[in-house]
Amino acid sequence: MNKVKLGIVGCGSTTRCMYGPIFKYLENGKFVAASDIEEEHARWAQNMYQANEIYTDRDQMLDEANIDAVIVGTPVYSHLDDVIAIAESGKHVLCEKPMARTVAECDEMIQACEHNGVILMVAFMKRFNKCFLQAKQMIEKGDLGRVFQVRVDWSFLSHPGGWRDSLSTWGGIYQDHGSHAIDLCRWWLGEIETVSGEIDIIMKKREVEDRAVAMFRHHGGAVSLHHMTRISHKPIVELYEIMGTEGTLQIEFKSTWSFTSTEPFQMTLFRDGKTTTDVTPYNQGNLDDELRSNAQYLMELSHFCDCVLNQLKPHTSGWDGRTAIEVINAVYLSSRKQKKVRIPLAKEIDLPSEFIRLQQE
Repeated sequence: MNKVKLGIVGCGSTTRCMYGPIFKYLENGKFVAASDIEEEHARWAQNMYQANEIYTDRDQMLDEANIDAVIVGTPVYSHLDDVIAIAESGKHVLCEKPMARTVAECDEMIQACEHNGVILMVAFMKRFNKCFLQAKQMIEKGDLGRVFQVRVDWSFLSHPGGWRDSLSTWGGIYQDHGSHAIDLCRWWLGEIETVSGEIDIIMKKREVEDRAVAMFRHHGGAVSLHHMTRISHKPIVELYEIMGTEGTLQIEFKSTWSFTSTEPFQMTLFRDGKTTTDVTPYNQGNLDDELRSNAQYLMELSHFCDCVLNQLKPHTSGWDGRTAIEVINAVYLSSRKQKKVRIPLAKEIDLPSEFIRLQQE
């Protein structure tokens, strides 16, 4: 079988927690080169996951390494430069979410990839998670009746510090985790038409929002409700409730991060206010078999490699990444103006100024 030769830019958690552990199971791709501005991070990726070559300079890797495609795992404020450089080198791109900080940055990235004839996929790995895939199938089969609402709660405690809390990101908890929720709700309910939102910086040591609530009206009339915070003193919760006229599906992961776990989300189907059915797709008995069959990062990366090998359109394209950023920035604009905002956005908000204002309140 032909294999896509892969490089990575950014060897932090993207490599350590997401893609690194599944490289050994990847049948249509091979990890060849790693680049990180911190040599020790690149060296770790080489030692742990057997990269052939390591670099501390992205452009040197693009010039010298024998690679076909690159995974972008750098902070969001680097994505624009990274994706354009990779595209101009003629290599395909799998870019971690959030895709960028603004719609304008997303447009530049999409245009660079189209101009250079390379694939741009945005890493919404939850679409490749067996639990969310099962939810999608249940919706499409009509198991829940007409779906009219989704409620999302993603709450945890983290202390200020690190690049995710810095002004340079131009977005906080909702940019980071809301991008996933937006993509799932679009996938389940259809396109978002109107946005109402409220954001705030509760802990003023942060430079971007650490509390966000939002409500979206989707095409067809369904609504989705989103609550996210970094200041919950309860154990971490990631919860999705999909409500239909014939049933409610609850999808929940508690007490630890779902993206670093091999365990499935707990899935419960409720009917008539009294019937409860466990519909969780439990793991196979053998962990290797489970990872080969269902690991979300493996399924995502295998799909990306298949797109590269066969010139296919990815399930989660640059346009999906762009839409998520447009909706996120509509939440920020709605919060600033204290009114509902329509999609598409007519104009983006001045994000640095808005977060400076919030921090000073």
